[in-house]
Amino acid sequence: MKAGTELRLPERHRVAKGETLWRIARRYGTDVATLKRLNGLQSDALAVGQELWVPPAPAAAAPAPPQPAPAPAVDTSRLERIASAYLGASYRWGATGPDAFDCSGYVGRVYGELGIALPRSTRDLWARLEPVRDLRPGDLVFFSFGGRGVDHVGIYLGNDRFIHANSVKNRVMIERFSAPWYRKVYLGARRVTPAKRTSLR
Repeated sequence: MKAGTELRLPERHRVAKGETLWRIARRYGTDVATLKRLNGLQSDALAVGQELWVPPAPAAAAPAPPQPAPAPAVDTSRLERIASAYLGASYRWGATGPDAFDCSGYVGRVYGELGIALPRSTRDLWARLEPVRDLRPGDLVFFSFGGRGVDHVGIYLGNDRFIHANSVKNRVMIERFSAPWYRKVYLGARRVTPAKRTSLR
């Protein structure tokens, strides 16, 4: 026996009314011939209350080691510094900065300064990035303001904050992610993972 291997001995089973060798063998993951050999039986006949040796239950598989969390795709503290540098910039549809942005243009500008090229449109960001539920700083959060699918995106900063180019208030601003209006129109989140960074180039 190899070092570290657990020795597992046969166990005892008391025959209940109606049990057969076939049923007992099936219960313990073995076959009738093995049960007969363990117990020196010459026939299949059993008596209620008779005790039989049965193979030991298989050892439980060792739990798989925990998988390490995926490496962050961005330096989130640097991302927040870059994103916050544009606070107050105007909203303008189709603009990509530096003085005015639409929502996806703003996201693209921030990530671009981190050396990551993202799809230009909100719909492409939604379709091509990694879906996530556990929000982390740097994740993109998506909304449906018009009620006809994804039409707005911002950057989650952590601590219930996200930053975006707000088309209603016409400027880049930080707002509370859990605010009732945003929770009502929230669709989901996407993450820029290291693997996705390569495929987006």
